[in-house]
Order: sequence, then C-alpha cells, then structure tokens
Amino acid sequence: MVEHSSQDAAVDPAAEEARLRAAAAAGNPEAYRAYAEHLTGLGRLDEALPWWARAADTGDADASRTLAICHKDRGEFAESERWYRTAADRDGGCAFGLARLLHEAGDSAGAETWYEHGAALGSVECKTNGAVLLAARGEWDTALGRLAEASAEGDDVAAHSRRAIQEMLEDLDGWRAALARAEAEGDPEEAYEALRDLLDPDRKAMFERYPRMVAEAEALYAGAAAVGSAKALVDQALFIARDDSRWDEARALVERAHERGYDGAAYVLGVWAEENGEPRTAERWYRTADEADGGHIWARFNLGVLCVRQRRLEEAERWLGAARGDGADGVDGVDGVDGVDGVDGEEGPHPFDEGEERILQALQDIAAIRADPERMPPAEWADRLEGLRARADEGGPDAWFAYADALDRLYRLPEAAEWYRKAGTPRALLALGRMLYEGGGAKGVRMVPYYEPAAAEGDAGAAYDIGRIHDEAGDRRTAQIWFRRAADLGHGRAAWWLGWTSEERGGDPQHAERWYVRAARSGLVPPAFLAGRSMVRRGACAEAEPLLRVACEGEHQEAPYWLAQALRGLGREEEAERWLRIAAAAYPDLLHQYGEMARPALRDPR
Repeated sequence: MVEHSSQDAAVDPAAEEARLRAAAAAGNPEAYRAYAEHLTGLGRLDEALPWWARAADTGDADASRTLAICHKDRGEFAESERWYRTAADRDGGCAFGLARLLHEAGDSAGAETWYEHGAALGSVECKTNGAVLLAARGEWDTALGRLAEASAEGDDVAAHSRRAIQEMLEDLDGWRAALARAEAEGDPEEAYEALRDLLDPDRKAMFERYPRMVAEAEALYAGAAAVGSAKALVDQALFIARDDSRWDEARALVERAHERGYDGAAYVLGVWAEENGEPRTAERWYRTADEADGGHIWARFNLGVLCVRQRRLEEAERWLGAARGDGADGVDGVDGVDGVDGVDGEEGPHPFDEGEERILQALQDIAAIRADPERMPPAEWADRLEGLRARADEGGPDAWFAYADALDRLYRLPEAAEWYRKAGTPRALLALGRMLYEGGGAKGVRMVPYYEPAAAEGDAGAAYDIGRIHDEAGDRRTAQIWFRRAADLGHGRAAWWLGWTSEERGGDPQHAERWYVRAARSGLVPPAFLAGRSMVRRGACAEAEPLLRVACEGEHQEAPYWLAQALRGLGREEEAERWLRIAAAAYPDLLHQYGEMARPALRDPR
C-alpha cells in the first residue's frame, strides 16, 4: 500500500473557501481576485461580482474585463461598457472587448478607435479586427498591411482573413475585366453572364463581412444594366435593398426592369410586396409574373400559399396544381428573394430540388385546415360582418378596428390590413403587425414599426414580439434589450428567454434562476422546472419544492426526479421515494424522447 503525505490529501472545500474569504475580507488585493475566481467557478456569480469589483478598483485589468463580460452576458450593456473603459486605455484585452461592444451597438467609428488603441498596446486581436473593419469599408491596402503584421505575429485569424480578402479582390478584378469586355462588345447578355458568380450563395458571408463589396457589386450590375441588361437591374436592386433607407430606389429599379420586358422582375416585386406586408400588391405582381411567358412556377406556388393564408382553398389547390404540373425548375428559392440570390426566372441555374415536396406539403396543409373547424373562417363572424361594416362607415377608430378585427378572423387579410391602417391606433397597428408577420408572409425588421406604438404604451406582448423579430433576424443584442423590457413589464416568455440565454450562453445560473422564477410566476411550466432544479442544485430545497410541484402538475417529465431530490434534502424520505418511483417509471420514455445522446445529462431515477 502506498502512503500519502498530508500535502497529497484532498483540501476540504469548505475550509478552503473560508480561508479565501478571510484573506479577501482582510483587504489583501491578491485575495480579492482569488476569492472571486473561486466563487465564479462555483457558479455563484452574484457573490463574486463585488470581489471582482474590488480587484478591478486596485487596477487589475483582468478583473475589469471579467466584470464587463459578466454584465454583457446579463444584457447590462451600459455597465459592461463602464467596466471595459476603466482599463481599456492601458489593457489591450479591455480595448478589444470595448471595441467589440461598440461595434455590436452600431458604433463603427468608436470600435475602430479602440481597436487601433488596443493594437498600439500590443493586442494582435485588436490589430486583426481593426484591419477587418478597414477592409469592410474598402481600405484594402491598409487592411492587408495590418493583417500581414498580425499574421507575422502568429494570429491565424489574420492569416485567413488576409487570404480571403486577396482572393476576393482578385475575383473583383476578374468581374471588372469580364464586364469591360462585354461593354466593349455592347452585349447585354454577356454583361449579365460576366457577373454570374457574384450570385453564388457561398459568397453571402463575404457581403455580410465586407459591406464595401455590396457597393462594388451594385456598381458592377449598374454597369451591366447600362449595357442594356434588364436582368442586371434586378440584381442591382437586390444589393441596394440591403440598405433600408434605399428601399424605394431598389423597388423602382425592379419596376424599370419589368417595363423593359424582364418577366422575372414581376416575381421579385411580388415577393417584396408580400414580405413588406402588402398582400394585395403581392398577388397582383405574382399574377403578372405568371401571365408572362407561359407561366412562372414559383409565382404560382406563392399564389397558392397566399390563397391558403386567406382560406381561398379551392383557388389555392388550382395554383398549387398548376405549379406542380410545371415541374420544379425555376427561381432559386420559394418563399422569398434572398439578398444576393439570382432571380433569373425559368433560366435559373439552381433548380429547387425540394419543389415537389413543398407543393405536396402545402396541399396536405389545405387538407388539415379543412379537417379542423378551428382553422376555418368562423361563421358567427361572417354573420356579424354586415353590421360591423355599417358601424365602420359611420364611426371612428374603434369601429374601424372592430371591422378590421372581424375581417382578420375571417382571413380576409388585404381588407383587414386596409382597415387596421385606417384605424391607426397603437392597438390597430399591433394587430396589423401580428396579422402580417405571424400569418401573412411578412418578414424582417420592417415590421417592427407596427409594434412600437403599443410597446411605447407599456404593452409587454408588443415588446416581446419586437424582441422575437430581432432574434429571428440574428440581432441578439437588440433582441435582448427588448426581451428585458418585455420581462420588466411582466412577460413570462421574455423572462424565460433571458434566463435560458444567461445560463446557456453566459454560464450564469444565479441570474438565470431569477428570470426563471419571474417566468414561472406567469404560469409557464418549463421555467418553473428550471428554477426549481437550479434551487435544488444549490441546496435551496424549500424554495424549490413549490416550483417543482407546479412543474409536476404541468406534467413536466423531468420534474418528479428533482422534486424527489428536494424532498430528500428536506428530510422527507417517504415522500421522496414516491416521486422517485414516478420518475423511474417515466425514465425509459423520457430517454426515448430525448435520445441516447441525452443520457449523460439525464439523471436515472432507478
């Protein structure tokens, strides 16, 4: 047998924590950080933050950065910025974090300033990111020079970015040369084909990371349009439409392409109208696209879907049947025109392989709607419509809203939209936004203005919806701000989202638990379970019990196990055993539902 010395013996965790706490309480600056790290490692961030703050106050830049990161993860952006700024002038890591925070908030100039300052302090990450920002606005030579320096200092990200920019500039030169040859020959079709590779979906990330390339692509397509290519006008417009302030300009270009005889332009105008919440205009343009040149498969498909949304089911079946009969060649994409995808009508280079499947799914949806009376226009509202219309003709905003609401319930979306807009109240605009975004085919942050007046009046649901729109658009920062507003107004799902992101993304179980508790107060079962489980894990079994009972009453499958653990912690073994038996009986089904990959995370009650 090998004997172990006292130095090899395991340290008593409680004794070690007491030692660290005593040293920190005695005012030892080095102990501040050690105790803060200990508490953070245990997930007790609430207790750790004051000690991180004491360490930061002594000049510990790492502590400032840790505080900034914690507050950013909690969505407390002003506090995060404050802590970054306490050390950004002397620490490259804090300068880097501050620059990223500012860039995410839309302050590119501030981000560039702090990346430059951080690079001067020796941060290679600041040098790389600052160079990428310069490239994003077209300062290619300066950016490449700085990326070369960062690459020489061992930054793999810089090396990769430099190669990507060089390849991108080579491609740009190639497109310019090919376009120049087509211009010299005066060949519109060749001018358009010269730019075909610009529409490759694999290049989407390039345009997102380097916005200057959007302007370059726009200029190239403007050149092709000047040679006489109507198709090029549409693709030029797709690049312009990335800037919301130029939306009218983009639409005008596509209308010009339509006037010049390009059939695919009508389809694009239909998609844009639908995405902008203009169902009547969308239908008109889809019909125009279909009437041109013997029919347009995806105009027919979208008309079918549009009719389904408006419960014009027989008409929907006719359109979908016509689309199905034409095969699946056509525009790349069905439901919308994606940023830089081509819109070359029946000549599209990438047939949509899932076309048949989507058409069949839409036909199955029609059958499901017919089989469910709850999804069909309610007869009682049809009976009320004539009286509501009479009152609307004589009344004001309230009567207009009532008539719009009835039309909405009857799925007469274009008419409902007109009356909601006429009413114009925050309530009416909110109903219009929800009708268009949730059931009318509208997309993106252009719908947010419909929700904002109600949110400004304190409507928690409207604030939550704005957060959801931004979240679906990929803007997590703005989403977090709006979810916080909604949660503060009492919205349970917003609080649940904040808790989940805090726990999963930020590793902050205490902050998450508080949001779960607030979400559970609104009657939601999953956050009640999550809050209770968190409490059991930290030993607060008495607090956990009522929440876990709510989760069990709501038939949450994992809740019985954790309720049993809470009861064991309270010394109520007999009750705990009963709940463990319930959990053990449910465990095989739970494992089957979650899959074998979830086995390590699930506690086996058996």
